[in-house]
Amino acid sequence: MNKKFLIYTVILIIGALIGGVGYYLLSSGNNSASSAAAEASASGNSKGKKVLYWRSPMNPKEIYNHPGKSNMGMDLVPVYADDSGQSGLVSISPVMIQDMNVKIASVKEGKLNPEIYTNGILQPNEKTEYIATTKIAGWIDKLYINYTGQRVKKGDKLVKIYSPELVAAQEEYLTALAYDKAMNNSDNNSTLLKNAIRKLQLFDVTDAEIKRLHDTQKVTKYVTLFSPISGTVIFKGVEEGAKINRGTPLLKIADLSNLWIIADIYEYEASKVKLGLNAKVTFDYLPGKSYTGKISFIYPTLDTKTRTLKVRLDLPNKNGELKPGMFANVNIKTESNGIFPLVPEQAILRSGKRNTVILALGKGKFKPVQIQLGEYADGYYQAISGLSANTNIVTSAQFLIDSESNLRASVEMFNSPDSTTKTSKKDMSGMDMSKKKN
Repeated sequence: MNKKFLIYTVILIIGALIGGVGYYLLSSGNNSASSAAAEASASGNSKGKKVLYWRSPMNPKEIYNHPGKSNMGMDLVPVYADDSGQSGLVSISPVMIQDMNVKIASVKEGKLNPEIYTNGILQPNEKTEYIATTKIAGWIDKLYINYTGQRVKKGDKLVKIYSPELVAAQEEYLTALAYDKAMNNSDNNSTLLKNAIRKLQLFDVTDAEIKRLHDTQKVTKYVTLFSPISGTVIFKGVEEGAKINRGTPLLKIADLSNLWIIADIYEYEASKVKLGLNAKVTFDYLPGKSYTGKISFIYPTLDTKTRTLKVRLDLPNKNGELKPGMFANVNIKTESNGIFPLVPEQAILRSGKRNTVILALGKGKFKPVQIQLGEYADGYYQAISGLSANTNIVTSAQFLIDSESNLRASVEMFNSPDSTTKTSKKDMSGMDMSKKKN
């Protein structure tokens, strides 16, 4: 028994010694951490700034109210209250600026010429189209056009028509001539003769044909239509021997040396297009080759289904390699609407309807500001408001600075005694503090 008692006594003494040593070490560690925090706070106060909180250098949202290590094992970085008192202002040490790879650029003023990318369809020039038709009924005796796509020159024969109406009109003319001769009217200007000549003219009989009829006194059974322009037949509506009525479209001829492109412009870009603007036109079937067109007409109405405005471009086609109906890629170079500060696209932070840039105020201070954007071209936006020229802005790592600014504003609002008091009063305003008797 004495031996067992002695052993138990020794074990208790050793355990008490170990516990005392552990307590001493733990207390000294806490004291050293507290002294480190006090030193940091004192250091901040020595600079005239107060430490708001501590945050992870890699994750701005990871914050603490004391120094130490982050979740990634890195030393926490103190964040000080800025002495300027400006809302959203952020102060970053030079070391952090270098680690975050912050790049700063100066805002310049200039003009932007936005480009409109759209598509269009090649069409014949309607101003140079001709539809061959007749004002008399009859039959197609001879068709000189054999196929669609045939090229014709000005003055070429198109179609020969047999018409009993034309024969009757010629006979009336010869009768009027004989009547004037019988009445010894050498001037040939009687009303009957004038009416006969007028009837032939209304049937599109040429003056040369009327003179031939006067000289030969021979009635022809046919009338021949001639092409008034040089071009290409793009429509053929009759065959030889077919009966035609007055006004029947026989042939359609178009001059394809100058074509139209009908392009669609979205409604929000309609204000940018103007008459006379040049456009670069390319076609998929001719890679590497481009043409230059010019806006010649802006249609007055908007397509309600596609919400697009149609514009017309004139496009030369002298060698005939472009064909109506082709699909065209159109790039319209618009004109600048003024001189504005130009902001690089990568410097803008977008969040819903808000567009933010980070101002670099110098000495490690940054501030986010909201701006209103205008036109875009070549990687730059117009800053319509909120920013002036020759202002330094951040063009990289700005999202970290913006998150830091938002976080600081939230912490300051949370730590504000005024906000706490107002909240408490608001929460208690609707409570009934009177005691009710049972």
